[in-house]
Amino acid sequence: MLSQLQKIIFCPAAVFALLCSMPGYAQEPVPDVDAVQSTNSGNRLLYIDTPVAIKDGLDPVFPEPVQLLDPEADPDFQRRVENIRQYSALVGDIELSGGAWDRALAEELSALGSLQQQQGDHVAAVEALNRAVHINRINEGLHTLEQVPVVESMIDSYVALGDWANADLYNNYLYFVQKKAYGTNDPRIIPVLDRLANWNIQAFNVGYGESLGMRLSTAQILFNAAARMVSVHFGETDARLVELKTNIAKSAYLVSRFPEYMIELDRPENRTLEDLLRESLNEKSRMQPRGFRSGEQALLDIIGYYEEEADDVYVTAEAIANLGDWYTIFERRNAASDRYNQAYQLLAEMDDGAELIQQLFGQVIPIPTFGIPTNLEKASSNDPQPQGLRNGYADLAFDVTENGVVRRLQMLSEADEENSLPLTRLRREVRTSYFRPLVVDGRPVRSANNQFRYRYWY
Repeated sequence: MLSQLQKIIFCPAAVFALLCSMPGYAQEPVPDVDAVQSTNSGNRLLYIDTPVAIKDGLDPVFPEPVQLLDPEADPDFQRRVENIRQYSALVGDIELSGGAWDRALAEELSALGSLQQQQGDHVAAVEALNRAVHINRINEGLHTLEQVPVVESMIDSYVALGDWANADLYNNYLYFVQKKAYGTNDPRIIPVLDRLANWNIQAFNVGYGESLGMRLSTAQILFNAAARMVSVHFGETDARLVELKTNIAKSAYLVSRFPEYMIELDRPENRTLEDLLRESLNEKSRMQPRGFRSGEQALLDIIGYYEEEADDVYVTAEAIANLGDWYTIFERRNAASDRYNQAYQLLAEMDDGAELIQQLFGQVIPIPTFGIPTNLEKASSNDPQPQGLRNGYADLAFDVTENGVVRRLQMLSEADEENSLPLTRLRREVRTSYFRPLVVDGRPVRSANNQFRYRYWY
């Protein structure tokens, strides 16, 4: 028997029935903030940001972590407070004159919810936006597309609250509503497929859901369906294919990195859910999520696109180097070397070739380059937000072989009682990571004493 949650996650048609069956659906309870705050993660290493190279004695700069709203630092804070008061009063006036379901309320509640989001009051925002959705449905019909932007905003607040259950529910509900309106062959469904696929990748990265393998499988099916539809409706020269193919490679990388989750796909109930999704999208017969081959083909397609459509030689060379990285990760050493050489020779023919080669191959680079979030406690952590987590920095030095492997790893930062366990875990993760090697005269070479700063969350 499929659990109710599994049906929600992988059968969007069940979302509508579930929403309608919720007690007090017209006034959905607001999530308890205390229940959705992140738990104390102790000294477990949860996340590692992409490392930044230490060069010429300069301190590397990381993106600032997300900060909670500071009213005193926000010049528009008081203005929004006044606007919220005015919108709240206007909502009250409309209710008095037109009743609780007056269609004019939807627009005012949406604006009110948006302002509350900007203030960081996501609990109040969810309440206002949820009411706007219900009013839209009552006045415009159950499957009205007018509710879509409101639901999208509501999902943003659920994510900010860490309420993954409702974020998951409404992401699938969005898909259901738009699929109902557009069907599966209308090109307007392409961004809908892409959004739901990206949500499944995000849910996988935070470890949310009973079946993480199904998250990756669902994402691959949706990304492939979106790419196929772009090709059918707009041709192989459409620029959207690059992002979709990159996302296919991302999902393929995760499939390969976490093969233990793919075992779940052998369960009959999961096979059934996959088949239902594939059939609804007119996709081909069932196949296991693919790792190496799927990513390889996606990266080859991106190279083909740039060779045909791009005037920028560097972009083409970078795409070829990304394929070399792929072969490096999967220890296809000759293939990796050939691709790095191909990219090198392409740049060498340019007037500013030496500068471009330095930019692409003059330093070791952590791979893959398409930005995979790192959540080390995938099976137990449901909080991808830095709020409430501690973070630390560590400098490491190591050699990178011609095959992209880390050797002679040294921890340059000092360990103390608080950070010793996270640093031990960090050291282990860095030792098993891959880097694009230096390329000299067209061939990858070993490099010594590469220094990187890592930010880690625990």
